[in-house]
Amino acid sequence: MKALTERQKKGKELEILQAATRAIAAVGFDAFTMAQVAKEARVAKGTLFLYYRGKDDLILAVFSAMAEALGQTLAAIAAAGLPPEELLRETVLALLEHFDKKRDITGYSGGLPLAGPSKEALRTRFAANMEAIAAALRLCAGDGLLELEDPLFAASALFGLCRGSNSYARAAGRKLPVQERARRITGIFLVLLELQCIPMTMSLLTS
Repeated sequence: MKALTERQKKGKELEILQAATRAIAAVGFDAFTMAQVAKEARVAKGTLFLYYRGKDDLILAVFSAMAEALGQTLAAIAAAGLPPEELLRETVLALLEHFDKKRDITGYSGGLPLAGPSKEALRTRFAANMEAIAAALRLCAGDGLLELEDPLFAASALFGLCRGSNSYARAAGRKLPVQERARRITGIFLVLLELQCIPMTMSLLTS
């Protein structure tokens, strides 16, 4: 049998990741099996183990691929030279669309442990995405749209607001257009930043 080229191997790995994503979204982390992924990807079960050591390794790869795709989108938005209001809105939209596309998976991600050497790449990618959001917020601050005391903390808060909007949809059974959700989240985020600056401003006035 002719050996696969590196390009073919990467293509096959992508097919497996896409199949795993569909399988996890369909039945959840606990229920999906390597056999199900193999069938979905149209490969032999043994082929999966040429790429991943097992189910946990495959789950981590799915999360890493999701995080990497988000990072690429965030970087492209930050590099587009957008006005501050549009930059913030596009960043929020990118986060919302990321969670919407992967809702069944990302809804579980809070329970995914990030300990151990095998998860270092995922931790690194997640941290890089937080830095990418913080970089976009610094650009917005530089143009006067907002004030930042701690850009990385603000990035984490914005990430949490976007992810939390999924809980609203699930609990209330309400579906808002993504543009409307982005408008509401952006408004809340800007108000929170203003409130954060009030104690600092009062301290400067009374010192």
